[in-house]
Amino acid sequence: MDKNTEQKDKTKKKNNAAINAFKHERPKGFIRNRFLAALIDFIIVGFLCQLSVIAFGMPNWGAYMESQDAIRDLPREDQRVIERADLYNRCILISLGIGASYEVLFMALFDTTPGKQLFGLKLVFVKEKRSYLTNKAFYLVRAAVKAVSIYIISAIPFIFLCLTAYGNEEGRSGFDFVAGTRVMVKTPSITSLFKRKS
Repeated sequence: MDKNTEQKDKTKKKNNAAINAFKHERPKGFIRNRFLAALIDFIIVGFLCQLSVIAFGMPNWGAYMESQDAIRDLPREDQRVIERADLYNRCILISLGIGASYEVLFMALFDTTPGKQLFGLKLVFVKEKRSYLTNKAFYLVRAAVKAVSIYIISAIPFIFLCLTAYGNEEGRSGFDFVAGTRVMVKTPSITSLFKRKS
């Protein structure tokens, strides 16, 4: 074997290794279903936020959006700009609190959320040796990491932590690595109802 052929073989092996790193044993459609489950949960949290606006007046994203024109071209030191920034902080913190509470409550009770349940997914712990209460506490850790990552730098860390699900065999997101969890298929998903039988 000449040097060129040997070099080509090495390059091919490296390329195959890189490609195989993204080939997973996950069920077909796992990432799609996980994304759709998250979308359903996001819609439900949005609805809960609207209920909170009706009941308590916050998080009032409508008022925040409407105030955009009023502060246009105003300096940062202007009281109206400061008040709008304060309104944003209150809205985002309350919204994230509602979202985290929703996730922790359903995960602690059912090991899944309504969105995940709809697509036949549930959360399981990688380490079975931890106590029951410790495992439940890690649901709170997982939700807190999500909330903080959305709050910091306009959700860029959140997007990064979500994208990590594509780069490992089990489809674990950054939140899963922090909490020691992974999402697995529990039951046939709603999408399986629409598949043609061969």
